Amino acid sequence: MDSCHWNLYSSASSWNYCGVFAIMRKKLVILSLFFLSFFFLLIAPKTSAATFSSGVEDNLQLLGGNVTLLEQEAQKLANETKAGVYVVTTDSSTPASQMAKTYLADKVGAKNNGVVLVINMNLRKVYIWATVNLKYYLPSSRIEKTLDIVQPELPDNNYYQAVSGFFDQVSKYYQAGIPTSRKYSINSETGAVTFHRSFQPLSILIALIISLLAAGGFVWTIYRRYQMKDAHAVWRYDYGRNGNLELHQREDILVNTFITTRIIPRPSSDNNNFSDGSGGGRSF
Repeated sequence: MDSCHWNLYSSASSWNYCGVFAIMRKKLVILSLFFLSFFFLLIAPKTSAATFSSGVEDNLQLLGGNVTLLEQEAQKLANETKAGVYVVTTDSSTPASQMAKTYLADKVGAKNNGVVLVINMNLRKVYIWATVNLKYYLPSSRIEKTLDIVQPELPDNNYYQAVSGFFDQVSKYYQAGIPTSRKYSINSETGAVTFHRSFQPLSILIALIISLLAAGGFVWTIYRRYQMKDAHAVWRYDYGRNGNLELHQREDILVNTFITTRIIPRPSSDNNNFSDGSGGGRSF
């Protein structure tokens, strides 16, 4: 029999002591479990459930049985770049560039991130269009290099290789970063790019020297213009002779009033108005 059971029969004070001790021990265990749970929550790896849209719309069935595989690659690339990734095959008479802009606008919206590859078999044109954040990663120079990979495959009907090469190039350039000397930061959740102003030390020094010289020249000019020839002279203004006050009667008469109204249309919110981006295309 432990000491608490012994004290139970020995005296009331011993029972009170054992009861308090048991309660404190129970609270200590609960508190320890709470802190351990909180600690594991802090160190547990955080996973993002965010997924971005993608799609392979093979209207002409050029890709055969590879559509499912390419859709998986497109989704993987979309999650990597935090952008909508699309491929479209078509025989439309609409120019490939116009279709690319319209299609991507309908899919991701006018203010969202995306890239699309359009293969137009009717016009024998291929076009790439990137918007919002991806347009920084895919400027016209990089799109031209991507077309160097994609376009040669199309005349030989290697459509799967063309689309797969397109995905590889977009991923490569995204990992390479934005080709600029400006400092920028990227939102880890949305992929939004924010550029920051940066000043070179030499530029700051030159601007400071020019500002000081300009300010000094202005002060010196004012000082020389209003300085008296005799430094001890006292200048008095004869306001009695030089001050004049003339009053004239003036009357304004309203003859007529004209009101012209004009309706100023608001900017269209249609997602098809989607011209801000980077693109390029070729014939094949």
